[in-house]
Amino acid sequence: MKTSLLGMATIICTMFITSCSSLTSVSEVKEYSSRSFVPQTRLMETQTKLINKRANLEVEPVNTKEESSSMVLLNSVLDETNNLFTEFLLKEAETYIGTPYRYGGTTRNGIDCSAFVRSVFETFNMNLPRVSADQAKEGQRISTDEAREGDLVFFATRGGGRVSHVGIVHGRNENGVLTFIHSSTSQGVIITPITDSYWGKRFLYAKRVL
Repeated sequence: MKTSLLGMATIICTMFITSCSSLTSVSEVKEYSSRSFVPQTRLMETQTKLINKRANLEVEPVNTKEESSSMVLLNSVLDETNNLFTEFLLKEAETYIGTPYRYGGTTRNGIDCSAFVRSVFETFNMNLPRVSADQAKEGQRISTDEAREGDLVFFATRGGGRVSHVGIVHGRNENGVLTFIHSSTSQGVIITPITDSYWGKRFLYAKRVL
């Protein structure tokens, strides 16, 4: 059965929520945001096969030049879906605020930094490695200016530039400074600005895993 363009948007958004993964951003068309999903003509055949495999439907490839308005609609739907997912992710993370830190801990009675991040993402069926150094190998490296809610930030608390701490980007404060939620050894799960006197000196980089 052939689906309409709106049907395509529904299918792709359903796939997005189920897999908890985002589609690749493309910036070839100026009016689209950097987070927009604009299929390129040469990729449409592969994308169609993937949709057919997941949904068992026959989907007509879309001519991106003739259907640019439909792509704008699709971008909007996907963007709203991503924002909604990130909102749920952070709400889950915030339920841990006040949980004490415990080295090797994995529960709300006591949890370490990497277990905290892993537990939050696991709630949405996204599996990350157990330790921060391995989590740092996931995703795409980004600048702090690009970082947004749901991205991961990594720190070297033992010197040598080796990852030993991780947190989740929570947003930006009233001064536009990036904040992150994490399990700190001294205060447990808290929200901290990345310019904090302690953490600012130990910050390494941010990565996008969504």
